[in-house]
Amino acid sequence: MINSLIISLILTVAIELFISIVIGIRKKNDIITIIAVNTLTNPIVVFIAGIINTFRIILLYWTIVIIMEFIVIFIEGKIYEKILKFKRISGFKLSFVNNVISFIIGLIIAIL
Repeated sequence: MINSLIISLILTVAIELFISIVIGIRKKNDIITIIAVNTLTNPIVVFIAGIINTFRIILLYWTIVIIMEFIVIFIEGKIYEKILKFKRISGFKLSFVNNVISFIIGLIIAIL
């Protein structure tokens, strides 16, 4: 489980950082914030999803994962709104775009 936590965190940070840079985020403190926020939220979601997955109830698993993703989007959005200097898009939109894209890429990787 530790390996999946580490791999998921590295991939999530890489994907969301790349997306953020493409969007236009360049300031060092904003980049550090994105890395820190993902370092706080990603392991929690992956850990809880891993525990739920042990029950092998697909509907329960996906329901909880989707709920957690919405919670993470909200929490990250709030943090980005308060901390990021980048204001071209709202912190909530940034969080939504980053999380949706990284989630989809994660699904594709898991399927392959």
